[in-house]
Amino acid sequence: MSLTAKPALELDGISKAYNGIPAIQSVSFTLKKNQVLGLVGENGAGKSTILGVINGVVSPDSGHLRIHGAEAAFGHPDEAARHGVATVFQEQGLIPQLLVYENMFLGREAKYSVGGILRRQSMIAEAQAVLDDLNIDNVDPRAVTGDLSFGQRQLVEIAKAFALARVYPVEPIILLDEPTSALSEKEAAKLFDGIQHWRSKASIIIVSHSMADIFRCCDEIVALKDGNVVAQLAAGETSPDGLHELIVGRKREEEYYKEFRQRDPGDRVILSARGLRKEGAVAEISFDLREGEILGFAGVLGAGKSVVASMVAGLTPRDGGEVQVGGRAIASGSSYQAISEGIGYVPAERNLAGIIGAHSLEWNLTLPGLSRVMDRSGLSISSRKSAELANFWLKRLRVRAPGRGALARSLSGGNQQKVVFAKWLARGVRVLVLDEPGRGLDVGAKEEIYDLIRDIAAEGTAVLLISDNLPELIGLSNRILVMRKGQVTAEFKADVGAKPEESAIVKHMI
Repeated sequence: MSLTAKPALELDGISKAYNGIPAIQSVSFTLKKNQVLGLVGENGAGKSTILGVINGVVSPDSGHLRIHGAEAAFGHPDEAARHGVATVFQEQGLIPQLLVYENMFLGREAKYSVGGILRRQSMIAEAQAVLDDLNIDNVDPRAVTGDLSFGQRQLVEIAKAFALARVYPVEPIILLDEPTSALSEKEAAKLFDGIQHWRSKASIIIVSHSMADIFRCCDEIVALKDGNVVAQLAAGETSPDGLHELIVGRKREEEYYKEFRQRDPGDRVILSARGLRKEGAVAEISFDLREGEILGFAGVLGAGKSVVASMVAGLTPRDGGEVQVGGRAIASGSSYQAISEGIGYVPAERNLAGIIGAHSLEWNLTLPGLSRVMDRSGLSISSRKSAELANFWLKRLRVRAPGRGALARSLSGGNQQKVVFAKWLARGVRVLVLDEPGRGLDVGAKEEIYDLIRDIAAEGTAVLLISDNLPELIGLSNRILVMRKGQVTAEFKADVGAKPEESAIVKHMI
């Protein structure tokens, strides 16, 4: 890059408040041309507001935004797109019924129209070229988007953003919001290879809670805390621990996964699974889960671990095998019976399956256990009981919210996750199935969730933990089962002071 080249993007004194409450305050930073810049901070630090300002969704109250040296005042995302700004959001926005190439160029079809006739073959060729440039070889541009896995759809979102350069004669500015949260290690590696290739033609901002992602590909890092920029520094000038201290305001605890709180499980078997089988996904898996035990499942994306969790929770019908809780069999595919017998499920995609964002916290918390808040007649809900239960659990789990009437979607990711936990704890569960409980959470929120998991186990609840984050899985678990291609390939004890090495587990995953 030329020393005299204008920055790709400049934010100068940008502020935004909602109902008088500041979201970001005098935010200033620079994205150099062809640079990869990391944007990090806890949930609620202002990352989403900043992305909104850059992509035209949010109008700032004050400050200046410059694109390639020219003042920009975006009033609509389409205007930002014409200046080369493209966003890949954490929550996917693809249309499942469309083909991949149609999603990639949605709203930009005019470039591929001649005399009112859409040149579909040209669109397919362009889409394939973008996928090839990103080294994405497991996505067909003619595939139906809804038929793809979550990880594949995330790659299509990323390809759609990079495809912008094929439509407008601009050097794109790509905003990636948690781009690897649902990708396998192989898919993430391809993405990072693509980023290194495309950086010669684009400038990139990555928002991620994964310190590994940030230090893997970023040249500089902007650290945010409470809506303010606390530092912009070269990646080589800091470390994960140093960055944690900047954005959280305290040093990372020595025992990040609360291993000092880990206890040996009881002798009593709470849940027993025998011969669990799902055609094409899981083959003949058996295990026991004891009182207060945290049993971790490791494996690459598609190994079958999430299918096991879903079968245990009664969400996915089994093709064979049996699940028992306290000696009582759970019917295949019966989430109602699973809940009745004390199984709670915290899904990987909390916004889609964990909370109902348009409803209040009180409504979300009481829904799984309405019998606990009924009045004496048993025919209607007691508003007093409902309010007391919601207030109790919001306080106990330290959920940061204006009150029980707040909408679930208005909370940060970490607080939403606490609400998902709280609704099951409020009902009273004997088994809690956790699928990627730390996904999409900042380091501070993760610490709180880890403490909560330790609380749950200490009270005797059995925990089945699914995680692609090996340090998390190893740090939290008492015992780990490793899966590959639908089968258990190894079992590891994970006692305090004798945790298995990641390399030993990975050997049995691939």
